[in-house]
Amino acid sequence: QFLILLEVTTTAPPTTSIQALSGAGTTKWMPTTVTTTRAPVFHAPGSLTLSGACAYKRAMNGLTYDLAGTSADGWPFNKAKGVDEYIYHDADCDGAGPNIVSMWLLDSDKPNTTATRDLDGDGKCNYHARLDSTPGKMFPTSAAW
Repeated sequence: QFLILLEVTTTAPPTTSIQALSGAGTTKWMPTTVTTTRAPVFHAPGSLTLSGACAYKRAMNGLTYDLAGTSADGWPFNKAKGVDEYIYHDADCDGAGPNIVSMWLLDSDKPNTTATRDLDGDGKCNYHARLDSTPGKMFPTSAAW
């Protein structure tokens, strides 16, 4: 298994009051459930080789991407040998707010390892290719982008 997502659920002491529906002015205290998701723990492959790119992106065929680090969210990212091409995970590729799904991206921009959104800092969703992801999905070792 390549990804282990650790999740902790706790019940916090009551901190908010909710008016009873009767409108009688009574206050009802409700416990609050807090879910905290810790950064993913990965065992990502050391390198990946890209194949099957379209004719327009054929220069990417055969590139080997080595593990190069992790993002602020704990996702691994890879860099191609000899060229500035990257594979990384971005939950919000343009920084304008959460996307419907997060994405693994093939991009020529190096990801900012201290950012949690718009890792290439361009304010756009501009990349070579993407692979839609959902929380808890493992690092892609084989996929159609």
